[in-house]
Amino acid sequence: MGEQYFKGVLAAYLGANFVNGPVSEWQIDVIKEDISRFSEAMIEHSQLTYQEKENQKHQMKQSLEAYIHGVKDELRVKGRLA
Repeated sequence: MGEQYFKGVLAAYLGANFVNGPVSEWQIDVIKEDISRFSEAMIEHSQLTYQEKENQKHQMKQSLEAYIHGVKDELRVKGRLA
């Protein structure tokens, strides 16, 4: 799971960047939680070992957190984060 996946999901949730007005921080947080739950379920249902699954979940959560932080920062700079 990488940044491209996160970008795609976030763009889909936010109307593929057709939302021109402000975006609430809570909206981004809800999207982040949905992405995290979906990604975790995908990892859990994979054929990996328990330890590999745990490692992937950890990496996914770190990557997602960093990506969402960047998105919020970008929206703040553009004056679009409510």
